Amino acid sequence: MNSLRARLTVALVGVVAGVLVALALALYVGVQDAAWQQKDHGLQARAHALAAGAENEDEGVEIELPALPDGFAEVWVADKVISRSAGWNGDLPARAGRFDLTLPDGRPGRAFGLHFAPRDEQHRPPVDTLIVLAEGTDDIAATVATVRTRFLLLGGIALLLVGGVTAWLLARGLAPLAALRRDLANIDAGRLATRLPVDGQPSELAAPVRTLNDLLARLESAFSREREFTSDVSHELRTPLAGLRTLLEVSRKAPTPTDIEQALAITLQMCALVENLLMLARVDAGQLAVAKEPVALRTLVEECWRPHAEVAAKKQVALRNELPDVTVTTDREKLRVVVGNLLSNAAEYTEAGGWIAISKPAGALIEVADSGPPIPPDALPKIFERMWRADTARSATGVHCGIGLSLARSLADALGMQLVAATHADGSVHFVVSTAST
Repeated sequence: MNSLRARLTVALVGVVAGVLVALALALYVGVQDAAWQQKDHGLQARAHALAAGAENEDEGVEIELPALPDGFAEVWVADKVISRSAGWNGDLPARAGRFDLTLPDGRPGRAFGLHFAPRDEQHRPPVDTLIVLAEGTDDIAATVATVRTRFLLLGGIALLLVGGVTAWLLARGLAPLAALRRDLANIDAGRLATRLPVDGQPSELAAPVRTLNDLLARLESAFSREREFTSDVSHELRTPLAGLRTLLEVSRKAPTPTDIEQALAITLQMCALVENLLMLARVDAGQLAVAKEPVALRTLVEECWRPHAEVAAKKQVALRNELPDVTVTTDREKLRVVVGNLLSNAAEYTEAGGWIAISKPAGALIEVADSGPPIPPDALPKIFERMWRADTARSATGVHCGIGLSLARSLADALGMQLVAATHADGSVHFVVSTAST
């Protein structure tokens, strides 16, 4: 039973049925007890009334017992029957008090025995006399059966009414949920801008609807970034591929060493782009294994700077490596990519005649700073986005694919580090990598 409405209906009908059964049992027992009490009181009253007609005469106790349509009476004196009702055969038990028995005609009955002293006008010694009055209990059985039948009938009708009303009320109450399901069914990858209505929703659904809208907003943003990323990657690959094709077509007729070097540079650029994309994909999929080993930080930075030293030298950018000789425990290769991308970014974007400083501030693992030009404040939150380009105020001298800083931050996160960027008042740009242990 997967329907919420069906489950709630069954549950509510079950609860109501349990309450009705408990109430019916209580009433049934109460009616039954009341019927037996009325029967006992009637027997006792009639036995007293019959005893009141007994007299003690010289010949003995005289009592006239009328014919009882549904009962039988018998009188004893000294364990001897002196009178019994007409129209009955057999004897009753000579017992005082109320008790159950089988009547002489075979029907179940109820009896009441009473010891009394007959009226005596001569004031002779009292004579202990016992009268037993018994009646059938068919009327009680019929009454109880009638009550039981009515309880079952009314209970069944009540359960049917409760079930129907509950199903109707639940259908009305769950109508917003059904409408929400229909709205969600109409949302696909091309309609992620759709938002579910919050106004008019029950309080129980308002919070989930807001959460769903937030999820749709995140999905829309993610799909939009994915489409932009795909477009940007296609553009980044198309440009070097077009250049490589042109070089190959030209060099086919008259190859020169310069053409081969340019083709190799373009090929290396595309390889680097593909490798970065693959590493980003592994980071996003959580498939990047992290290995821990001691890493000499200053030596690692020197190794990462070598590929960029020529670019910096052409621009007359000075490097200041102010790192102390410290050793950290982390994944060497992944930290190499992080530091290498930060240094590459600094070498490409620092203006001619500027400087690049590498240090270890208090509370940080490493800081890579350059003399600028500065990153505008509104652009700082975007520099770690994939394929984002800065404006012309801070442009690269080489060709950058726009995922270096994004990859650096993703790898820093995977290593349990934090990578942030800031522009200082003097226009210098600072990238800081920190960990919880530094």
